[in-house]
Amino acid sequence: MKTYTLLMLMLAGPFLAKNCAAQEKLAGSRVSGAVLDAERKAVDFATIHLLRAKDSSLVKVAISAADGTFIFENNAAGNYLVAASMAGYKKGYSKPFELNAGNKIVTLEAIRLPAQSRDLKEVAIVSQKPLIERKMDRLVLNVESGSLAAGATAMEVLEKAPGVTVDKDDNIAMKGKQGVTIMLDGKPTYMSNADVANMLRNMQSSQIETIELITSPSAKYDASGTSGIINIKTKKSKSLGLNGTATAGGGYGETSKMSGGTNLNYRNRKVNLFGNVNYANNGRLNTLNLNRQVTTVDTVTTFRQLNSWDNRRFSTSYKAGADFFLNKNHTIGVLINGYANKNDEESNSNTNWVNNFNQSERINILGNNTESYDNMALNLNYKGVLSASGKEISMDVDYSNYNGNHDEIRDNSYQRINLDPRGNLLVKNYAPAEITVKSFKTDYSHPINKTSKIEAGLKASLVKTDNDLLLAKFNGTTYVADPEYTNHFVYDEDIVAGYLNFSKEFKKTGVQLGLRAEQTFSKGNSVTKNEVVKRSYPELFPSVAFSRKINKDNELGLSYSRRIDRPSYDDLNPFLNFLDEYTFQKGNPFLNPQFTNSFDLSHTFKGKFTTSLSYSHTRDAMATVTEQDNATLKTYAIQKNLDEMDVYNLTVYAPVSPARWWNVNNNFQVFRMNFKSFSNGGTLNSGQTAISYNMDQSFTLSATASADLSAQYQSPQQYGIFRAETQVVLNAGVRKSLVNNKLSLRASINDIFNSRKNRLSTTYQDMNLNFVEKGESRIARLTVSYRFGKNEVRPARKRSTGSEAELNRMKN
Repeated sequence: MKTYTLLMLMLAGPFLAKNCAAQEKLAGSRVSGAVLDAERKAVDFATIHLLRAKDSSLVKVAISAADGTFIFENNAAGNYLVAASMAGYKKGYSKPFELNAGNKIVTLEAIRLPAQSRDLKEVAIVSQKPLIERKMDRLVLNVESGSLAAGATAMEVLEKAPGVTVDKDDNIAMKGKQGVTIMLDGKPTYMSNADVANMLRNMQSSQIETIELITSPSAKYDASGTSGIINIKTKKSKSLGLNGTATAGGGYGETSKMSGGTNLNYRNRKVNLFGNVNYANNGRLNTLNLNRQVTTVDTVTTFRQLNSWDNRRFSTSYKAGADFFLNKNHTIGVLINGYANKNDEESNSNTNWVNNFNQSERINILGNNTESYDNMALNLNYKGVLSASGKEISMDVDYSNYNGNHDEIRDNSYQRINLDPRGNLLVKNYAPAEITVKSFKTDYSHPINKTSKIEAGLKASLVKTDNDLLLAKFNGTTYVADPEYTNHFVYDEDIVAGYLNFSKEFKKTGVQLGLRAEQTFSKGNSVTKNEVVKRSYPELFPSVAFSRKINKDNELGLSYSRRIDRPSYDDLNPFLNFLDEYTFQKGNPFLNPQFTNSFDLSHTFKGKFTTSLSYSHTRDAMATVTEQDNATLKTYAIQKNLDEMDVYNLTVYAPVSPARWWNVNNNFQVFRMNFKSFSNGGTLNSGQTAISYNMDQSFTLSATASADLSAQYQSPQQYGIFRAETQVVLNAGVRKSLVNNKLSLRASINDIFNSRKNRLSTTYQDMNLNFVEKGESRIARLTVSYRFGKNEVRPARKRSTGSEAELNRMKN
């Protein structure tokens, strides 16, 4: 209908220009009205014709707004009538009326459009969006245009997207790089990897309109996030009323899992109310088997460490908000969202070491840990349409408060041979944390003409984190703080940013140029150790994107951007997290941000097959490394800056249909990551070419039933100082729709052969270690989802709040 309306406007243009020139306009004149259906509900995108009453000749054409209203302004004096039409309705007319100097403002009675009934003997599909569209700075996956929409979850659709992979820990990578920013309708998710995965697994593909893969984000987006952005856009709707979805599910692998939630949306012409709440109670088992060897002069010590964790995570997330439509051009909104998560964990660790002098020690550690993470974020926003040409301004004010706590008791017992005996040791590890985020941002969009647009914006954010780590040992009567492992760390960070973006559409070519400037002030203060790290750095982040339509079957895209990844707040905190007294994880207050220059060249064929070649160079690349103290036999895992990281990537996405009932999506990647470092006490020059292949097959069993089978292969690869071994995983599922597709049942099993595990090793510097990490991955699930109310209720406005980059750096 929109295409038809635009065509009418273009065809009528010369005619209107001729008639308008022939008559003098009546300045300040205004004709307004509304279009309603038989049930007195607004009809948007109806075609409105302003006609001369004498001969019904066309004067102007307009389209009705979301609330059904329309306006004609500055018309010549004369006698008129208005006609309204819309596919599926009979045409409607207003009564004739006169415009003159004494009657400039005319408000018409609502035009009623009765429904039109027709017998459809044959339906022909004239056009359909291609599965993949190349935009200037992104690749758009039209979910409805292929088998991707056939009864899957949002997570399953995402795993099928070109160049996207998801590992066992729900870390989402794009073109081989992790740290992807996930957005929903242009808004950040504010969730951990596990929570994002849970949300996407509870969202049906039928709710998704498109998935945008933004490998080189424009200057409009925060410069943080070198791996790019994945924006999942849900379907728009057009009417008023109430609708919602209720979902419940359960699963079992080695532990039980259950989840449930509901989503509600109510809209009328003045307000839109929306909210959701989701709850999950998921168990998870993890094991880690670590082997390492430490050589000091003539002493060789061999470690064998066996660790297991039995974790149960309780998570509740919520969102509630309202949009108030002051008029058709101005909207203000309020939003509150957050989560309350809790982990209860029991651990068992057995560390055995022996040296070549027949000295040995066995340490058994029983741990009991309770963690809690709570966050509440408030947002006040405004959006205004300043002119009919599309000038827009938006503003966001955000406040967020995060509180986390880690409370652990570890009971250590020792068995020693040829060493002095040791008694049992009881250790308490207590680590409260608080993070406060305040931000403001404003964005302005100014169309120069129909094909050109300038965007500009400003943003300021203020972040304060407070972490107080206490490690205390029991001396028989009370716990006494250990000064070596106790630390109070306060971190302040202020960022001021501004950007300018220009885009231009030619006949077959699109161009987008942008520049973002960010000034960062940070101060890390280790109060206990009296160490202060201050930084102040201004940075520029340019971005360029081109798109070119060669012909109806071939499109090219080329993009470049410079990005930054700032350390997470936890990584900057010099805390110690114990595996045992010989193995630690610790933070690094001297960790620098990393900067990446990315280039991407892509080709799309027939809107389905896509090939992309990309290269990125990262300076001060942040990576996890291990450090070893040979004298004390201690090993630390810590985030450090490597000098350089280069990533080369070739991605081929090829969906094929061997039969009408059988669709196969092939996602093939060849990539190489090279790492160089000449600091950190040694020289690193590592790299390896790797292959990743994901194959997803969907089978249509009937009009209401489908099945799917997917396989994932990852060849050995090098990341920093670690080498990861081959991984192969197979998943399967079936889906059934009932009750006019309102009720959906889905059964699935992930990792059928229980083969998903991480096997890593390193021989960097004087270290010689390897480990196998296995999480609970073979899980059978059953999910039930029911949709109620009207299926076409327009959702909440799609907007991005001002604190997304900062909140994504929190732990939850």
